[in-house]
Amino acid sequence: MSYARHQTFHIRSGWLAKALEELNKDCRLFSKKDALIRLGIGKNMVQSLRFWVEAVGLFEQKPISELNGKQGMALTRFGNIVKKYDPYFELDITWWIIHYNIVKDENLATSWYYLFNIYPRNEFDQFNFIDKISTYTDNAVNKSSYKKDFDCIISTYVKDNTVLDVPEDNIVCPLTELDLIKSKGNIYCKTSPGRQIPLEVLFLVMKEASSGNIFINISNLENDVCNIGKVFNLSLDKIYFYLDLMQENGWLRFSKTAGIDSVVLSDIDAWQLITNIYKTINKGAAVNEA
Repeated sequence: MSYARHQTFHIRSGWLAKALEELNKDCRLFSKKDALIRLGIGKNMVQSLRFWVEAVGLFEQKPISELNGKQGMALTRFGNIVKKYDPYFELDITWWIIHYNIVKDENLATSWYYLFNIYPRNEFDQFNFIDKISTYTDNAVNKSSYKKDFDCIISTYVKDNTVLDVPEDNIVCPLTELDLIKSKGNIYCKTSPGRQIPLEVLFLVMKEASSGNIFINISNLENDVCNIGKVFNLSLDKIYFYLDLMQENGWLRFSKTAGIDSVVLSDIDAWQLITNIYKTINKGAAVNEA
């Protein structure tokens, strides 16, 4: 488990695009002295960005054959898709997958994982969050580290109305647009997003959570960690709504066994669906530009 590796900085608009560009030139960028200059950010922000490129699922540290087995940052499957189809991080689907990658990783983004998957209520504040996660993690770190994570989570998902929403402003985190957490003063609430989540992303989450099992109970979709109910704050009604749409696409079918509603997943490659929708979006953009 890890805490506060973000150095108190949430993802800034433009950060990931710059990291993608520079890491493609040098997979050991973050160990270089000129990383600050090449990325155009300060020392602590560089350390934060090093954390975020892994937490969002774009890169992973692994031995690089071209470097005689030395560790370097290698693109993940998701990272390769983004590099090819959305290098400037302009598409909503990219940010839905980024959110999923963050909150499913208990080891790298422990507090994010805890809030969305484990925390027992939708409503929370700083005191209750820190109290509950301290118990859950057996006081793994001091309270100040939990507070840094809490503050960063809020900055990640809740838009600060005092910050001007203008193109030149790169302080706002694009994940605030997903409407997954709303605030009322110092009270926060996990909320079901008003905008429709891409079906391809939901199917990906379901497939990965199923661990190869094609039969899934509806209750698992709603209540299991790292499944669509927890990851996206979905009610049971919303889950059925999305399942109907996916069934129409032929990706799954409903089954009732012993009075229990369950879903039978198709053998479609979820990542291929993700790639296909990126291709479709890019083709549409090209037609519009023409």
